[in-house]
Amino acid sequence: MARTKRETFYEILGVSKESTKETIEATYQKELEFWERLQAPGSPEAREKILELTKAFLTLSDPKKRKEYDSQLDFEFVLLDGKAKDPEIEEAYDQYRLNHNKTYQEILGEFTKFREEMGDTLWILKKTTIYMVLNLLIYSGFVLSHSLLMDSHETEKLWLDSFSGWGSGIFLILSALGYLFFRFRFLRKELEKRKEKRN
Repeated sequence: MARTKRETFYEILGVSKESTKETIEATYQKELEFWERLQAPGSPEAREKILELTKAFLTLSDPKKRKEYDSQLDFEFVLLDGKAKDPEIEEAYDQYRLNHNKTYQEILGEFTKFREEMGDTLWILKKTTIYMVLNLLIYSGFVLSHSLLMDSHETEKLWLDSFSGWGSGIFLILSALGYLFFRFRFLRKELEKRKEKRN
């Protein structure tokens, strides 16, 4: 069964990871005022919340401490996107982290690489599908024009039959060669450009 996870300092203060120091200070002051009013009547929960807020603020308001904290965030606290975890997903990530002995940054790096490779694969699939569909349309046009010409005179019919047999074979061979060139020469170069642009 999955364990309950603590909130990140960002979640405790109610700010995003991209928040500026000024935003963090303003949010902290606002939250502190609210909980101090509740603490006056003697609420123990308010006291705990103030301690939590202060600890989060002292870490996130100091650039050095914040950088160190960000580098140490791992799946024990957050998901890849920084949101609180679903218990089942949480357990799966815990198992992965424990079995692979990797830090959050290493796993995040692997995930980013996987996502980029998957994007490249889908991009290639999309381009080759477009190529195949265009070839199919051209071939369909060829067959359609042949069937329309077959209604002509008997003498031309024999010539058209032999031409269509040869024409279909040549078209399929050229289409296959074109695909190999398109896939392994043209797309390979385009993929390299895509990777360079990304880096």
